[in-house]
Amino acid sequence: MKIDISIGRNFTRLNVDEAVIVCHGLPYEPGSAIDKSYDLIAEFFSKRGIPALIFDFTGTGKSRGEFSLLRWFEDLELVAENFDRFHLVGFSMGGAIAYGIEGAESYSIISSPFDLSLFTEESIREIYSNAILKRTLKGIRDYDIFRRKLLDEFEIICPSTTNPKKDVLVVHGLNDDIVPFSHGIKIYEKSRAPRKFVKVENGDHFLRKNRKIIELAFNWVSEKREGESVESIRI
Repeated sequence: MKIDISIGRNFTRLNVDEAVIVCHGLPYEPGSAIDKSYDLIAEFFSKRGIPALIFDFTGTGKSRGEFSLLRWFEDLELVAENFDRFHLVGFSMGGAIAYGIEGAESYSIISSPFDLSLFTEESIREIYSNAILKRTLKGIRDYDIFRRKLLDEFEIICPSTTNPKKDVLVVHGLNDDIVPFSHGIKIYEKSRAPRKFVKVENGDHFLRKNRKIIELAFNWVSEKREGESVESIRI
């Protein structure tokens, strides 16, 4: 990727061939990914020598357009194709999107859903009501249209229906009350070696806020990946 910017009176170009792309989940609060802890994650990688990129998916934060999971998938494909080599670190729905993208050097999938069993009528209504109240998802109108589109699009892009990936780290909290722990196990079981599963015994859904979890993702990206392993940690 070539980034052209002006610094003072000078034209400058930054060349970045390899990067970690950080993918956010469905937003519960308004604002950009840079207003939340995702910016700290990118900073963690960058300060350790691995350039990192964060962005707002279509229909969220500072990005334009109407919310659509298929557009989220297209967004990530478009961002990724700008790099010669890229790693994906995805959280919650962002991890489900990331798993579907082909060609990444590595995948870190954290607190992410596997298939349609994630959604109940109650959970969809909660997502919809929150989006309307807080304006976290742009272009949301009729509930029935939103529900049908969400389910139809998620079924297309979710890990259960996309190709198995290798070089996959899966991290999931045992106490996750938003995406059940079983979804993380299914993503790991579908993946091919090198692969690793980390069970966070006292972890909830918001693992991105814990430094130890970000260190796990950093190590997976930066170290030689081989074999298969399952481990448990506490944070």
